[in-house]
Amino acid sequence: MKKKSVNLITAVGVLVVLSGAYVGVKAYVAKQEAADTESAEEENPEIISIASADVKSIKFVIDKKEVTFEKDGDSWVKSDETGFPVDQDKIDTLVSSLNSIKAERTLENVEDASEYELDQPDNTITVTTEDGETTVIQLGMENDSTSQEYIDLNKDSSTVYVVSNSTFSSFEGTLYDFAKSGVFPTVDSSTVSKISVDGKDSSYVVEKDENNFWNITGDGETEKADSAKATSLASTLSSVAYASYVNYNCAEDELSQYGLDKPYAEITVDYQEEVEKESTDDENEAENGVEEISEVSGDENQTDEKVDSETDGNESLDEAVDVADTEDSEAVENENTDETADDNVEAEDTDVTVSDDEAGAKTADTESTESSEDSEEESEPETEMVDRELVIQVGDQSSDGGRYARVNDSNEIYTISEDSLDTFLGKTNADFWDLTVSYLSVNNLDTLDVNYGEKDYIVNVSRETSEDENVETSDNETEDEDTTDDTSSDVADGNDVEGNAADDNVSSGDLTDEDTENTDDSSSTASTTSSTSLTLSYTLNGKDLDSTTFTTFYNKLINMTAQKRLTDEFKSNADPEMTVKFTDIDGNEMEVEYYSYDTNYYAAVINKKVYLVNKMTVKELFQAFESVTGEKEKNESAETADPETNVSTDNAETETTETSEDVEE
Repeated sequence: MKKKSVNLITAVGVLVVLSGAYVGVKAYVAKQEAADTESAEEENPEIISIASADVKSIKFVIDKKEVTFEKDGDSWVKSDETGFPVDQDKIDTLVSSLNSIKAERTLENVEDASEYELDQPDNTITVTTEDGETTVIQLGMENDSTSQEYIDLNKDSSTVYVVSNSTFSSFEGTLYDFAKSGVFPTVDSSTVSKISVDGKDSSYVVEKDENNFWNITGDGETEKADSAKATSLASTLSSVAYASYVNYNCAEDELSQYGLDKPYAEITVDYQEEVEKESTDDENEAENGVEEISEVSGDENQTDEKVDSETDGNESLDEAVDVADTEDSEAVENENTDETADDNVEAEDTDVTVSDDEAGAKTADTESTESSEDSEEESEPETEMVDRELVIQVGDQSSDGGRYARVNDSNEIYTISEDSLDTFLGKTNADFWDLTVSYLSVNNLDTLDVNYGEKDYIVNVSRETSEDENVETSDNETEDEDTTDDTSSDVADGNDVEGNAADDNVSSGDLTDEDTENTDDSSSTASTTSSTSLTLSYTLNGKDLDSTTFTTFYNKLINMTAQKRLTDEFKSNADPEMTVKFTDIDGNEMEVEYYSYDTNYYAAVINKKVYLVNKMTVKELFQAFESVTGEKEKNESAETADPETNVSTDNAETETTETSEDVEE
C-alpha cells in the first residue's frame, strides 16, 4: 500500500513538471511570434496610408498626358471635361489601392535616382485630400525578374522603396479604360424580320416573307434562303459586343478618323422589342366612369334601404335581385328577409335559401377576390411589341484587331471584333441559298410526270376527305382517342412525307356546345367534336400504286439537297437520266432534270439553277423509283435467272412473253 502511494505521488509530480514545461513553451512561442511579427513590420513598413473618403482629387499620366479626376459630390468627374463618362467603380478601385501600401525593401541614401529611372518616372501620381494635404508618388523602373517596382515619395529620391509591380497596376491603360462604356443593344433573334448588309465588297438582304419563310435578295434577284443559315445569322446578333471604347462624343468632322464618314459597310436590322404598354386617356376615363357608376349604385342602395313603404321596398327588392344575378351578392340584405328569400328562390329556380350573414360573408369573399385580382393586374402591367431598327456603321480597322463602329447615329465610337463582323461582312447572296433541289408537299401534289430509262410514267394523286364525329362529352372530359388529324392519317396510309409536308395538311375540328339547365347549383355542358381526315391514294399509269412504295421514293425526291450550286453556265451533250415534272393542285408546274456531271456529282437543273448533288444520293433515288415501276424486282429476277435458259428458276412456268421481253430490256 505504501509503494502504491509513492508511485501516485511521483506521477503527480511528473504531471506538474510537464504542465509547467508546456506553459513555458507556449509563452515562448507566443513571444517569438510577436517578435517575428514586429520584425516583419519593421522589414515591410507601411509607407502610404490614405483613406478613400479623404481623397478630393487624384492626378496621374494617361496616354502621356496628365489627367485629373476630382470628387463632385458623391461622383468622380474629369476636371477639364465634366461630360466625360467616368467609370465610378474604376476610380474607386484605384483610390482604394492607396489605403495601405507597404514597402518590401527600403533603399536609403540613394545618390543616383537614374539607377531606378526615377529621374524620368514612368508615371507620377498626385493625391490631394480634403484637408489640402498632397502626396506625390513617382513610379520608376520595374524589375521583371523579381516582379518589383521602384518608387519614391514626394519627389525625395534619396529614399527609394521597392513594392510589388502590381501595386499600381490599376493606374495603367488608356483614357477610355477609365470611361463607363455603353452596352451593345440587346436583340431577340426570334423577332428579327430583316437583315440588310450594304458593303463595299458585297450587299444582300435576308428577309422573312408573309409566311415567315426566309428569302435572300442579291444582285437584283430574290429566292428562298436556307432557313438554318438565315436563323444563324440572326442569332449572331445576341453575341455581338463592343470590344473597346474609343470616343464618347465624336463630332461629324471627326468621323473620317475612324473611316465612318464613308463606312466600309452598313448593317441594318429590323426587329421587335417588348415594352410596357402605356395606358391611354380613354382607358383612364373608362376606369373612372366605372368607379363613378359604382359609387352611384352604392348611394342608391343605401337610399332604398331607408325606404319604409311597402311599394318602395318591393322596388328595392327588384334592384337587389338584379344585383344578385350579376354579382351574387347584396340581394339578401333587405330587411324583408322572408319575402325576399322566397322571391329569389322562385326567380332562380333553386332550393337554396341564403341567410343575411351568409350573404354578407359571400359578398366579402367576392370583394376580396376581386381586390386580389385587381392587385395582380396592377402588379403585372400589359406589354406590347414595338418595331425597332438597329443600324451598325462599320469603319476602318482598329489597332485592337477589330473595326471602328457606331450604332444608330450615336456620337459614341467603339470597336467591334472582326470575328463578330465577319458573320455579316464578306458574304454574298450565294452563301444563303437554299440547296433543296425541288420541294412540294405531297398534300399539294396533283400529278407527277417522270421520264426514266426512256420511258414515261405518270403518277396521279386522289384525295378522299371524311369527317368523324366524336361522342358527346362534358367540359371536363376529352375524347382524345376519337380525334384524328391529317398527320396521323398520313402515317397510317403511308403518306407521312417529310416534316414540312405535315404543315400543309388540312385539318379542322368543329366544337358544338349545348347548354343544359342548372339544377341544385350544379351545371354541365355537353359538346360534340368532329375532325376531318384526308386520305391520299396513287395510281401509276392508271394502275393502283402502293402508298408506302411511292412515298419512299417521293421523300427522297423532295428532300434532295445539293452540296453546292454552280454559278457558271451548264451544258451537257447527253440527255438527262431522269426528268421529273411536278404539277400542284393549283396547276403550277416545276420540272427538274438529273444529268451525270462527274465521278462525284449529278447535276440537278431546275429553272436554270444548277445544283450539284452527291452521286450516291441520286443513285438511291433512281433505285427507289425502280421499286415504284417494278423494274427493280425485274432486274433482281434477271440476275438470279438460270444462265442457260435466261429464265428465272422460280418463275419459269408462269412468266408471260411480255415479262420476258422486259427482262431482256
